Amino acid sequence: MSNGAEQAQLRQQALEWQVMLWSGEVTPAEQAGFEAWLATGQEQQQAWAELQSIQQALQEIPAQAAGWLKDKPKAEKRRQLLQLLGITAIVGGSLPLVRHSDTWQDLSADYSTHTGEQRRLLLPDGSQLTLNTSSAVDIDFNAQERRLILHRGEIHLASAPDIARPLKVETVHGMAQALGTRFNVRLKPDETQVSVQDGTVHLQTLYAGNAVTLESGWLARFSAYDIQAALPNGNEVAWLEGKLVAERMQLDAFLDELARYRPGVIRYSNAVGKLIVSGVYPLADTDRILESLLYALPLRIDYFSRYWVSVRTL
Repeated sequence: MSNGAEQAQLRQQALEWQVMLWSGEVTPAEQAGFEAWLATGQEQQQAWAELQSIQQALQEIPAQAAGWLKDKPKAEKRRQLLQLLGITAIVGGSLPLVRHSDTWQDLSADYSTHTGEQRRLLLPDGSQLTLNTSSAVDIDFNAQERRLILHRGEIHLASAPDIARPLKVETVHGMAQALGTRFNVRLKPDETQVSVQDGTVHLQTLYAGNAVTLESGWLARFSAYDIQAALPNGNEVAWLEGKLVAERMQLDAFLDELARYRPGVIRYSNAVGKLIVSGVYPLADTDRILESLLYALPLRIDYFSRYWVSVRTL
């Protein structure tokens, strides 16, 4: 997992722990869980320290929220505290921490999913949109165009035909325009990946004007400046069926993929990358996936907390 992805997850965890502590309904087990998380390592302590650095701007939240949250269920309290946290942090000038966090994107996007969640939607034009884990997307439909802005994660679209209004998916790297099709779009830190299951999709980079038309059965990756050569589709949409499919995949890449569906962090040693894994795994139970690896490969897995797993070779 990249350092940027780890930092984003740790910041998200710190926000969630802060909300738990502010909720006024902390169980002994939750308190112990927070202390164990904080004691896990320097990364957790740094994420917590960053959040505490904006405490002056946020310190009024518990008092302000006490009245209007008094009679609400615990889950609802914590959800609305997260909302208030994002709003107050912005007023306090804490944009770098909050606006780039998963929590802020979830609150500000038209539609979003949390880690491990998937969501299916029917759009106003009849197109079918499915959001994968930890995704956020805005919908902008008007009389001239149909536009989706993918801010984070991955979506699958079955587009409804409308010649007068092309359906476009935009990311920070460029644009994918559907030409009556089913296709998958995944946003990564350095590139966008598009795979087409039916029909064709026109790709165009944000800069340099590079463009290509991608046919059914093919995928391509593009940055803001360049489009890589197309490759045959693999298992890009197995997630639609709740599956993670590995075909002789390096274990480090497999664990990075698995981490998308599991809250927290999966750390692994360099030697893990030399191992190969194959199989079809149910995404609904990431603990079961990790356990199954122990039967197939010479591994040791240590659980330091619910949110911190370490994998290394024997």
